[in-house]
Amino acid sequence: MARIVAENLSVEFPIYDTSGRSLRHALGMGRIANMIKGSEHVGGAIGKSHGNLVVRALNNISLEIAEGDKVGIIGHNGCGKTTLLRVLAGIYEPTLGQLKTSGHIMPLFNMTEGMTPDATGMELIYVRGILLGLTPDQVTEITPEILEFCELGHYINMPVRTYSAGMLVRLAFAITTAISADILLFDELIGAGDAHFIERAQARLEDFVKRSSVLVVASHSADILKRWCNRAVLMQHGEILEIGEVGHVLSAYEKLVSGT
Repeated sequence: MARIVAENLSVEFPIYDTSGRSLRHALGMGRIANMIKGSEHVGGAIGKSHGNLVVRALNNISLEIAEGDKVGIIGHNGCGKTTLLRVLAGIYEPTLGQLKTSGHIMPLFNMTEGMTPDATGMELIYVRGILLGLTPDQVTEITPEILEFCELGHYINMPVRTYSAGMLVRLAFAITTAISADILLFDELIGAGDAHFIERAQARLEDFVKRSSVLVVASHSADILKRWCNRAVLMQHGEILEIGEVGHVLSAYEKLVSGT
C-alpha cells in the first residue's frame, strides 16, 4: 500500500565560513541574520545553528498521505515546496524528524535528465528508462508504445541536437508516461508540446496519474490543484499553514497573497 508519513521534518542548509573574503565574515554573522530574516514573500527562515548561518527551508513539517490521495502543494516562491518534494523523494535527508514511505516513488522534476545532445532518441529511451528504475528488458518492452505515441518517425535514430524543443518534449513525455509507479512527485505538471499533440497528451497524462496510487504536485496554479487533487497544502517560509480540502486551502492562499 502506497503511503507517505512525515513527522516533524526540518531541513537546514548551512552556509559555512570558508574564507575571510566572505560577506558573512566581513559584516558579522549576527548582523547578516538580522538584515535578511526573510521576506514576507520569499524564502525560508534565516538564522544560526551551531555557530553557522543556516537557511531553514523546512520547519517542523508533519504530513500523512494515504493511498488514493492526490495532494497539491501551493505557496510563494521559496516557501519550501520543491524542498519538501525532494525530501519525499529521498534526494534530501531531513535535518530533524522522520520520513516513512511505502511504495515505488517516481520523482519527475526534470524529464530531460540524461538527454545528452549527441545521443539518439532511441538511445535516450534506454537512458531515461534506466534512470527511472527500469531494467533494459523492461525498456525494450515499452519502446514500441513510446515510438507510436511520440510520432518522431526516422528522427528517433538521429541525435537529439537535431530536434526542435517540441520534439524533445514529445519524446521525454512519451518515455515518462509509459512507466508506472505507486507514488508520483511533480514539481509543476509536465507540459505536452505543440497544439496538435496536446489533446492526446492530456488523455495520456490522466491515465498516467490514474495508474499511480499517490500524486504529490507542487504548483502555483489553482487550476491544476482543482483538476488533479483532492487535498491541498499551503506553505509559507518552510512551514505548513493550512492542509485540507482544495477549495479551503486555495481560499487561504488567496487571502495570504492579497494580505487580507
